[in-house]
Amino acid sequence: LHRLASAGFRAWALDLPGCGESETLYPSNGRYTIANLTSVIEAFVERVSIESAALVGHSMGGAIALEMAHWKPSTTRALVLVAPVVSGRLGLALHVFLGSPFGRRLLELSQHHSALARLGGRSKFAAPWLMRTLPLRAALLRDAQDLARTAPRAALGSLQAVIDFDFSDRLPEIHAPTLVIVGARDVTVPPSEGELAANKIPGARLVKLRGIGHQPVDECPEEFDRLLLDFQRSI
Repeated sequence: LHRLASAGFRAWALDLPGCGESETLYPSNGRYTIANLTSVIEAFVERVSIESAALVGHSMGGAIALEMAHWKPSTTRALVLVAPVVSGRLGLALHVFLGSPFGRRLLELSQHHSALARLGGRSKFAAPWLMRTLPLRAALLRDAQDLARTAPRAALGSLQAVIDFDFSDRLPEIHAPTLVIVGARDVTVPPSEGELAANKIPGARLVKLRGIGHQPVDECPEEFDRLLLDFQRSI
């Protein structure tokens, strides 16, 4: 955000429901789905009177950005999708297990048990090579800090929202200028998800970062900032 501000851009970073300082979604105010999370972003945009914005979404945030661009094309000036969830596929075929009857029941039960929720949220980052370099340690530290500030229901509900999401057939309907950034070594969300988006969104540009995993903003911050700012200046 500081780099964007110093370059003359106005930027917002939102805590999604149940994350950071934001209130958790409960059955009374909506389940965790990409559509419901997108409605939160839509309400914020309307509340602060944003007429047009470039949406930057990482991982599940990429799914939300795609949904928002589809709902509100006039508000979406551009898209930056970073390691985006597009078709609900997760690394290590986790989506297959979690999409099974047993996996779905486990997710439902885990939302009510803090220890299970935090273990489930942390497990998807447990790649054996993750601690080999300082940037990767920074990425893992950010994941741990974010998870510590996330309610159990939000952590598991968001995971459920991801595996239930599939935007594949609607990708050609996105017409905003789009930059897709993926890490070649991402084991959380396969790079093929971002490649799918880049192939199907008209005019989209794909950048595949060698040696980078799921957190480009932490693993290669200088390169990520350069890509983001160059794209913003070009639209």
